[in-house]
Amino acid sequence: MLPTVFEYKPRLQLTPYVESYLLIQCEESFSKSIIPHHSFVLTIKLKGNHHYQIHSDSRSLPIVSLSGLRKTVKHNTLSKGTEILIVKFQPWGAFSFFNMSMNELNEVGTSGYDLWNQSYLNEMYARLLETKDNHSKIDHVENFLLKMIKKQTIDKRILEAISQMNLSQGKIKINEIASIVNLSIDTFEKNFREIIGGTPKQFSSIIRMNSAIRAIPTYNSFTRLAYDFGYFDQSHFIKEFKSFTGKTPTQFLT
Repeated sequence: MLPTVFEYKPRLQLTPYVESYLLIQCEESFSKSIIPHHSFVLTIKLKGNHHYQIHSDSRSLPIVSLSGLRKTVKHNTLSKGTEILIVKFQPWGAFSFFNMSMNELNEVGTSGYDLWNQSYLNEMYARLLETKDNHSKIDHVENFLLKMIKKQTIDKRILEAISQMNLSQGKIKINEIASIVNLSIDTFEKNFREIIGGTPKQFSSIIRMNSAIRAIPTYNSFTRLAYDFGYFDQSHFIKEFKSFTGKTPTQFLT
């Protein structure tokens, strides 16, 4: 049985930082492979157990955890009765909640208690456990996030770089983007890692592969798709695809 998933959009004050919220409730145990995402994700475990595996590394997520950009697929397992609340940040959004470079954080599972004020976290978590109404749960999380916002300045050149990557479906060259935003390669990469949590190349590759996956149904040939999305050849595309999704393109479609 598939879990029940509710999606909510953020209130106006948080739209510059948050893309959406997901509330996932599992009546039965459930496993799913999660491909790399373009931004940080905050996961709050309200009930049950949430395990993940990357390669051969299998762990349980902390009660409140922040996960950053990944290069490979992550396999999630939710036990029967599990309920989790997920905050999907904008690509630049998580940076505004911390006084640190986002590149210092882990791909998966940095405990929120290592990052935020413990008393504020405990207060939010206690209210979440007491609340049965889903909309009220989102309100509690949003009230917490509003308390945590730092007065960080987001470099508009990084926002423009992300826009260029999205417009090109990740196919634009990094040195070309640096030129467009009028930054040296070194400065561009340093500023990008600080705000986004990964290199421009890694971020762009996530956009490119996600774009290629969405385009698969419109192609009759993986060779042509690979060429159109800037991969060296079909074998290069399939290798990257398998690392990204855990499957070959043919397996992914079945």
